[in-house]
Amino acid sequence: MKSNRWTPLLAGLLAASSLLVACGGDATSPTVPSGTIQTPGPTAGGAGAAPTAAMAGMTPTDAMGGAGMTPTAGSGPVMTKAKVVIGSKNFTEELLVGEMYALMLEHAGIPVGRQLNLGETDIAQAALVKGDIGLYPEYTGTGLLVVLKKDVMSDEKAVYDTVKKEYESQFKLTWLDEAPMNDTQALATTKAVADKYGLKTLSDVSAKAPQLRLATIPAFQDRPDGIKGLQRVYGGFAFKSMDIFDIGLKYKALLDGKADVAVAFSTDGAIAGDGLQILQDDKGLWPPYHLAPVVRDDVLAANPKIADVLNSLAPKLTSDAVAALNWEVDGKKRDYQDVAKEFLTQQGMLK
Repeated sequence: MKSNRWTPLLAGLLAASSLLVACGGDATSPTVPSGTIQTPGPTAGGAGAAPTAAMAGMTPTDAMGGAGMTPTAGSGPVMTKAKVVIGSKNFTEELLVGEMYALMLEHAGIPVGRQLNLGETDIAQAALVKGDIGLYPEYTGTGLLVVLKKDVMSDEKAVYDTVKKEYESQFKLTWLDEAPMNDTQALATTKAVADKYGLKTLSDVSAKAPQLRLATIPAFQDRPDGIKGLQRVYGGFAFKSMDIFDIGLKYKALLDGKADVAVAFSTDGAIAGDGLQILQDDKGLWPPYHLAPVVRDDVLAANPKIADVLNSLAPKLTSDAVAALNWEVDGKKRDYQDVAKEFLTQQGMLK
């Protein structure tokens, strides 16, 4: 559940506190090779203009092969095909999956542009609705709670059906098939701390919280499925201290002995890589966070092959597979583009 599913804080606060907002979920933001990430500009026609079907989520490509060129009056080359612009949030898992979407569509003969590493959920969602991008990977639980602001639900099918229906009616956006991976929220600890305090479940943490230091990330205190949700469902959860950490440093705080429990996301590579333990959500607070492509209806209508191509990838994205890929980037410090391409090749999806 990465998500950077978290609402961004003010830049000044981040600078003053040396914090970095997480996105939906995951994980550390990887080092991205120079020139790979593009920052989206305003939608053609002005910031307030409604995009047309021809331009929404698609970037005109000039006849000479220029990528991502936005036409201006008298700009020269004749514009031909339009690229489907793929976005992502700003953490490892999203970058990996966004790159996979791009590679899969390119392999199927659909021209694409990349605007990965956009930022938090609200930024990616706004870019999609405006037409600055054509699709991006989103989590069902994030769509339910953060975008639609619905009450917490635990039934996987009900969550998916709700976001699919509401996104279509409210935004003209289509959810394609969800992956089996479930990047749900969690609390994690070390084996030493778990043994010392007898921690196996969130109920255990609730009772022992006055003795424990929590490493949290921005917005966890305010989310309906954060501290407020834990207190509502479990009671207790009055920690000895709660310190906010950069999303990439929360596990290091555990390993360095600066915290006893940390906010986690279940497909983070560091959980297995660093030998951490996930504490069982024994009362079922957290909704499922299955990942799926969310696509503008007009982009899908113009490129109907997108659905079959990306739906064929969904079954390959299991929790174990994605956690391993995250660790390749975050733990082994590999480029996410290389990891994404290698995975798809191993799965027989690229030649």
